[in-house]
Amino acid sequence: MKKRVSLLLVPVLLLPALLSACASQSELAAQRLDPAHPHFRSIGCQHSLQGSEFHRDAKTLSLIASPALVFLSGGLLLPVVVANAGLDYVDRVDASNMSTRCGGRGQTENDILRDVSAGAALGVVTGGRGK
Repeated sequence: MKKRVSLLLVPVLLLPALLSACASQSELAAQRLDPAHPHFRSIGCQHSLQGSEFHRDAKTLSLIASPALVFLSGGLLLPVVVANAGLDYVDRVDASNMSTRCGGRGQTENDILRDVSAGAALGVVTGGRGK
């Protein structure tokens, strides 16, 4: 019985680590910024940095909710993939704007759309959750 309980605890203990490893694009952009750049201390940059917490929380919620929504809907994958693509798009646009406001180089609209499309395609293949 002890062995069975400890085997069940492994996924429970690993889940927070796995979820924390999935950073939003805004978080990744914030980590790549140069704090010594003159624009880093600007109001626009600091406001953008504060907004990255929303994207982290949205991504975590999406990672948990997407499989549950597909299951509860009886396998309706397309609405979940579309919703996740929308969240990914907003995250990437905000990350690009943050980078620009803070002295970095943002992504072009075409690059953002390419990355969102790749994530949506991955979501279809993996059953609801892309990048």
